[in-house]
Amino acid sequence: MSEKKNIVIKVKYPSTSNSPSKKSSHPGVITEWNFKRIGVAVGSLFLVVISLFYFTDSGNQQTDTNTSKLELPAQLPESKPQPVEQARVAEQSVVDVNKVVARAQLTNDIEKNEPIDNLKLPLKIGNNETLWIYFFVELKEMKGKTIYHEWWLNGNLVSRKKVNISDDPWRTASKQLITYTVNNDWVVRLVDGSRNKLAEKSFNLELK
Repeated sequence: MSEKKNIVIKVKYPSTSNSPSKKSSHPGVITEWNFKRIGVAVGSLFLVVISLFYFTDSGNQQTDTNTSKLELPAQLPESKPQPVEQARVAEQSVVDVNKVVARAQLTNDIEKNEPIDNLKLPLKIGNNETLWIYFFVELKEMKGKTIYHEWWLNGNLVSRKKVNISDDPWRTASKQLITYTVNNDWVVRLVDGSRNKLAEKSFNLELK
């Protein structure tokens, strides 16, 4: 008889032992989505964007409206009333000197509102001497107006006196202390409030 042979099959199962060397060093992470909170956040962001767009657009419209209102006066000068008014003012500011100035003279002094003499020119003066010189003017048809006495030396304004006229006719005078200098080109003039020259006198000094 033939000899029977037993066949043995060995099956190797995975080891169920928990080896510390094969464990994962990182714990697992489980992500949970809170859809309710996400929806609230998205809705809030949408409202903010809509609000910004609305207010920006409203501001632009308001700015455009204000600008157009400010630009309207620029179209008004088509009627051109201003040049006519300016021309009238310029005409009124011109003064007829021959009608308003009755007298104008330089004098050594004033007594009882009248000049005592006519200054003889050129004026003789000592090197260390000082003199008072008066400029007398009588005006007509100038009641209620303002005039100025101006004294100039070599083109420089030395003094300026304001006079308010309260009657017609009106006499006025101003005085200036004079000393000798190398250049002695003196000018005294009477002007009105619009700088129109009403009267003027000039003189020079000579050493005695």
